[in-house]
Amino acid sequence: MNSYGTPSIGIRAIKPVSNLKIGWISSTCLDAAQTRIRVLNVDRVLRSWGYKSKIVNYPEIINQNYDIAIVGKAFDHDNFLNIKMLKQYQKTVFCDLCEDICGWLYVDEILKICDRIIVCSDELEKKVKEINPRTVVIEDAWET
Repeated sequence: MNSYGTPSIGIRAIKPVSNLKIGWISSTCLDAAQTRIRVLNVDRVLRSWGYKSKIVNYPEIINQNYDIAIVGKAFDHDNFLNIKMLKQYQKTVFCDLCEDICGWLYVDEILKICDRIIVCSDELEKKVKEINPRTVVIEDAWET
């Protein structure tokens, strides 16, 4: 009943959860507040699409048979090699890019080898598509 005493019915549709296992690669960068908020925002969208994700490390992606790894909080030689290793194990690798750091050391190389790039804005998507056209926008930023 509403405040006027009128009977009402609420319907809530819940999308079934997919069996895909999605793991966020953990790093010390996850301690930053902006990163935690970004992970929360992307995870919220993934859940609305029917997926669950969890923070894990590189060995867990392989040993616990995760389907998709989300990387992107650290762009260095070690992460580049670890992503190449995931690809050798035929894992799908997404890169979450929430700031324009294209052109920085290892960033473009990592973007090129990832299966999909999740970006935070339409403006960043335009720049990333020049490196890897397989992008999806999960908004987290506003740019003029």
